[in-house]
Formats: sequence, structure tokens, C-alpha cells
Amino acid sequence: MLVVACSQQQKSTISKRQAAATTDEDTFYGLVCEGSNDTIVIFLQEPYDGSNPDTLDILEASKAQQVFGSLRIGDRIAIIRDSFDTKKAARIIVTQDLLGQWCYKVKPTLKRRAGEYNPLGEGSMDIEADSLRKLLEEEREYGFVLKIDSVVLPAGTRPNTTADSEESPVEYPKAKRYRQWLIHNGLLLLTETTLDSLGNNVPLSTDTAELVMLSADSLVLRFPDKEQSYYRKAENN
Repeated sequence: MLVVACSQQQKSTISKRQAAATTDEDTFYGLVCEGSNDTIVIFLQEPYDGSNPDTLDILEASKAQQVFGSLRIGDRIAIIRDSFDTKKAARIIVTQDLLGQWCYKVKPTLKRRAGEYNPLGEGSMDIEADSLRKLLEEEREYGFVLKIDSVVLPAGTRPNTTADSEESPVEYPKAKRYRQWLIHNGLLLLTETTLDSLGNNVPLSTDTAELVMLSADSLVLRFPDKEQSYYRKAENN
């Protein structure tokens, strides 16, 4: 089982995400092999150099809740090595479990207009209070789809032209349109890009997030200014 599970993955092309991550001294990628459990991880390091599977102690990382995702034979993982003991892992991220569509819901806020009054006491709008409250309760779904080879696609509710018009009394926060993702030094990097005159993707900005939780249906990321919870959603929905 070890040979079959791992050899199939050895022949696959190393993604851009993996190639970039190998530049980190304490971070590397591997393929989970048979015998891994909540105390050790047995893995083949990528890029594959023909060596036998290696073993790392993950007991302390597991106790500290620094193992994100479920270890399964053949899955790719990002391993952050313990800086004091190279036989131990400080953090394990099952990148296979990050793949998929992650969403969260947002509500709009009231637009501010100087010198006006509104029935909710936060400024004025030419609209009845009940209708305004209804608009403020209309949720939108924001999110992204993480795919192999560092690709990110937008996900969530399509903008409503009526709600987004200048005449609307409410406004939604601007949705991030990420196009690339990367695990670097144990952190998730999400990058917005734009197209240049030649049609190439050019990075605009990158958000850095720390993984707080990763399960089969939940993801929690800690950004510098907030902590965001996501739920997994089928990609064909």
C-alpha cells in the first residue's frame, strides 16, 4: 500500500505552490504515507529525490492543535519543522483539505448621507423603516474556491444591481477577488491580481492569514485585522 499510494503521487508535476514553499528553510512539502497517525507522520518529501519515506514526531504539534486537517495516505501536506528539533514538526497543514469552496455571509450597512435623518436613527433615507430593515437583513455570500496549482476562483452571491445602485440606501463591503494562493512559513497567502496589457496576471495585493481551524466543513482564518469563519460549500452549487 505504501508503494502504490506514494509512487502514484511521485510522478505528478510539482505545483507552483510547492516549488515556492521549498524556499522556506523550516517549511517543506510531503506526501502522507501509510503508518501516519496522531503522533507521527510518515511522508515522502517533494520534490521527490528517490529517497525513502521519512518520519517526523507530531505529538506535541497535535497536542497544541497545530495539525490542520486529517492525515490520509497520499494527501499532500505542508510541514513546518520545529526550529529546535528537526525530528519534530511544529505545524502540519493538510493542503488537500484546503481545496474546495469556502464561503461566509455578510450583511449590508446603511449609507451615510450628511445632513439627513433616517427612521433608524443613523441618518436619513427616503424609504420606510420596515423596508429599510428588510434591506439590512438581506445577506450575501462571499467566498473563494481554492484549487490545485495555486489557483483561486471567486465564489458567492452575484451582485444585485438594484442593491448596488447609487440610489440604494444600503451598501455591501467590497468583496476580495483572490486569484492565487500559497502556503508560506505556515501561513496562507491570498493574492489579488489584475491583467496587464499583455493579458498576464499581475499581483495587486496579498493578504496573510493564520490558520486557526481546518475541518471537513469549517475553516477559520486569522487576518491581521479580523478573524473570519468559513463553511464548505459544494462547488456545483
